[in-house]
Amino acid sequence: MGLLIIIILGAVALYFLSKYVFVGLSPMLLNVIKLVFVALIAVAAYMNYDSIQSKIELEKEIKKRNKVVQTKLEKIRDAQIEYKKLKGEYAGSFNQLLDFLNNDSLIIVYSEGEVPDSLLGQEARALELGIIVRDTTKVPVRQELFKEDFDKIVKDMNIVPYSDGVEFEIAAGEIEKGKVMGKVFEVKTQYKNVYNGLDLKNEGVDLDAYIAVGSMEEPTTNGNWK
Repeated sequence: MGLLIIIILGAVALYFLSKYVFVGLSPMLLNVIKLVFVALIAVAAYMNYDSIQSKIELEKEIKKRNKVVQTKLEKIRDAQIEYKKLKGEYAGSFNQLLDFLNNDSLIIVYSEGEVPDSLLGQEARALELGIIVRDTTKVPVRQELFKEDFDKIVKDMNIVPYSDGVEFEIAAGEIEKGKVMGKVFEVKTQYKNVYNGLDLKNEGVDLDAYIAVGSMEEPTTNGNWK
């Protein structure tokens, strides 16, 4: 729309200048002035078009980076949840979390059979009679978590994408909510790390704000972008 306006205004201006301002000039000089004017209109139109395209590409890049970082934070959240199931608390450092992922095992419960109606509420009796089977086994974390690409996901889990090596900030602890103590964790980074290398002047982006999963103030494992 802006490009069309520039072309229309330029054409109108050129018409009026030719008709009312440059009437005493020789045809050759008038043609030269027209060519220069047309060239200026073309340059202005191109600069406007290029500005619009640059903004569109910037918005695409921002959305892409946000999605990549959000996905990584969600995987860290999944790892923290499994860590807490085994340890009873969240990992307070990436050394703890990565050691768990690479070297620890998950406890898997296997179930076979169903408790019959005659023994509802008496699962222990059903176990004694062999009607149902409950068994537990330990399985390496890598066999259960991120099975699609474990090594690739885990090797740089602590690094913020696009940041040239900046680590996520990680914390874990315990808070009281409604007179109940609960375990919490938070993993975050500032947007300036996510948007590293992008020219965001005059774009209204708060680069000091954080993108995070979990919270040290609320018992949540959600991301703050939801």
